Amino acid sequence: LSSPAFKLIGCAAAATCLATWAAAGGVLEGHTQYLGGAGNLPGGLWTVGFAEPANALSVPTWTIHVSSLLEWLVAMGLVWRLGTASGNPKWRGLTWGMIPSHSSGVCACVYHFFYNAESLQFIVLAQAALTLLGNCTLAFAAWRLAASNGYAFSLPS
Repeated sequence: LSSPAFKLIGCAAAATCLATWAAAGGVLEGHTQYLGGAGNLPGGLWTVGFAEPANALSVPTWTIHVSSLLEWLVAMGLVWRLGTASGNPKWRGLTWGMIPSHSSGVCACVYHFFYNAESLQFIVLAQAALTLLGNCTLAFAAWRLAASNGYAFSLPS
């Protein structure tokens, strides 16, 4: 923890928090705009028929959401190719186990796309269910993969 990289990262995080606090006039609340609203879409630009809430996502946040979905698809493709190259079909099972987790992310983006509308609360429930299912399918697929490579499971004595 004493490396210069950790100190630099800590200072950058502190500076960002300070800049956000200063841009907000010295008051930070539940939905204070990040860096005074840098990256926000212009008001009323595109509301898709829903009122824009105070916690609408900014352009940088949308970038993170969409790139995460794309990265997950790339990871799924790479894991599938690893299964093909290694000849171990359990890797493909891991890819199948990743689908509910990706679907959970899609639910989050759909919900945010419509500005967290109350009428779409069921999507939040679907996201939670898919997250739980994804965690279970990934754990099971990882267990199958480990077992196929000779890992012996035992309880500590």
